[in-house]
Amino acid sequence: MSPGPRHAAAAAVLASILYAAPALANEPQDIVRSIYTEPSTAFDAGRSAGYFAADLAGAMQTKRISPASFDYRYGAEDMRISDLHLVTDIDHDHARVVAVFKNYGKANSVDWTLCRRADGDWRIADASSNTGPQDWDLRQLLGLPSGAVRC
Repeated sequence: MSPGPRHAAAAAVLASILYAAPALANEPQDIVRSIYTEPSTAFDAGRSAGYFAADLAGAMQTKRISPASFDYRYGAEDMRISDLHLVTDIDHDHARVVAVFKNYGKANSVDWTLCRRADGDWRIADASSNTGPQDWDLRQLLGLPSGAVRC
């Protein structure tokens, strides 16, 4: 007996749900590593919710970072990235992952702050850097308060 159209439709819906959000392991460095593998920083609401804390995901859907070409993963508009390494520090329900890399041969880093949700999954609460051409903080760029994260 072959599956009918109903089964095929159900399988398609299930596949779209499974692939709507990033397939993330339950460790902070895996979430950060995964975001660096994305082809761009433009995420739909489902993918955004799979990476970011609730308030940050919402702001990223409704507000724009200026300039639009700014890639917060590297803290730059123009990039030639090499030697990406992640350093992780976990303290109960908070984690910090520092991405260290070279951009055009110059050392840079992005500091990722993560929070653990009630279900145990980790989400990115903020990203910032003071090693590039200009200091920046993702929550600040989006007009969010730095201390009151809704994970």
